[in-house]
Amino acid sequence: MNRSEETDRRAARLRAELTAALAGAGALDDPHWRAAFEEVPRHLFVPHYYDVSGLRIGCDNREDAWLRGVHRDQALVTRRHAGEPVSSSSQPSLMASMLDALEVTDGCDVLEIGTGTGYNAALLAHRLGESRVTSMDVTPEITAAARARLAEAGYRPLVVTADGAGGWPERAPYDRIIATCRVDRVPLPWLRQLDRSGTIVAPLGHGLVRVVPEGPDRASGRFLGAAYFMPLRHAGPRPEVAAPAEPDDAARRESRLPVEAVSDIDFRFLVSVVEPDLEWRVDAAFSPRSVSVRAADGSTARRHPDGTVAEAGPRAVWGLLEEAHRVFAAAGRPGPERFGVSVTGTRQRLWLDSPDGPSWPLPGP
Repeated sequence: MNRSEETDRRAARLRAELTAALAGAGALDDPHWRAAFEEVPRHLFVPHYYDVSGLRIGCDNREDAWLRGVHRDQALVTRRHAGEPVSSSSQPSLMASMLDALEVTDGCDVLEIGTGTGYNAALLAHRLGESRVTSMDVTPEITAAARARLAEAGYRPLVVTADGAGGWPERAPYDRIIATCRVDRVPLPWLRQLDRSGTIVAPLGHGLVRVVPEGPDRASGRFLGAAYFMPLRHAGPRPEVAAPAEPDDAARRESRLPVEAVSDIDFRFLVSVVEPDLEWRVDAAFSPRSVSVRAADGSTARRHPDGTVAEAGPRAVWGLLEEAHRVFAAAGRPGPERFGVSVTGTRQRLWLDSPDGPSWPLPGP
C-alpha cells in the first residue's frame, strides 16, 4: 500500500469525524475506547473492500471513495472466495458495542476469535497493551496480512493461525473472550479457557450474546441485540450436507405459519439460533408468496401460495417453525433482548425471558 502524508491526514480527519459520530450516538461512552477509535488508523487495516455489487474499491484505484467508505459506520467485505464474502471488517458502532459489553479493566487478558483485518485486535491492544491480546483465525493468509498491518500500525499482539472453536489454551486462562464470527453454540473449549470471573461476548445465530461461567462446563447469558456476522470457519473439510428430500405435494396440509413471519426479523432471530443452517427461499412472483426451507439434514418444506405446505425428510421442519412461531406470537413477538442461553456441558438451550421459560435445544455437536 502506497500511502502519502496527505492520505494519512485525510484519514485522521475522517476518523475523528466517525469517532465523534459514534460518541454522539452513545456508542463510545468509555473514554478508553473512544481514544482507541480516535487513534487506531482503520484505513491501514482495510486497504480495499468490495461494495454490494462486488466492485473492488481500494487505495490503489479509487482513493477518495475508499477513504470515505472506510470511515463510514458500515461493515466492509474485505475478502471474497469464488464470488462469496469470506471476511470483513465489522461495522464500527457494533464493534464499539461489543467491546463495551466485554467490560474490560486494566490487566485483562483477552482472546479474540476471528482476526479478520486485525483492526479489532489493534483496538484491544491500544486499550489493554499488546501483551494482553491473543487473536486467532483459521486462514493463514488472513493472519499473515493482519500481523503485517498490526505491525505497521505499531501493535504486535500474538496472532495465531488455528481453528477458533478450540480456542488457544497456551495462554489460558483469559479474562475475556470475544468472537467476531457467528457460532451455532458456545464452544466448550472457550469456557474451559475462561477465568471463573470471565465473560464471553459472541454472535450466536443472528444475535449478540454475553455469557458468564457458572461452573465446570456450565454457563448462562442473555442476548444484547441483533447482530449479523459471517460464520466461524473450521480447519479441514466442511461437513457434508444431506441431499434435500423432495416434498410430496400430494400430502399437503394447511400451514399454521403466517407468511408474514418470513420477513419478521425477530422471528428470524429465533429461528437462526434453533435452526442455524436453515435455508429460506422466497418466490416473490406469487402473492401471497411461495416459501421453501431446507435444513442441513435434508429436511425440506414448501409453502404454496394457497396456504398449504408439504414436508419431507427426517424431520417435520415446517412443523417446528409453526410451533416456535406459536410461542413467539403468544409472548408478544419478543426481540433478541428477551432471550438467553444456558450451557450444561454438551446440552445447550435458548430460553425466553428466564431459564424457566419456554426453551429450545441448540443443535448438538
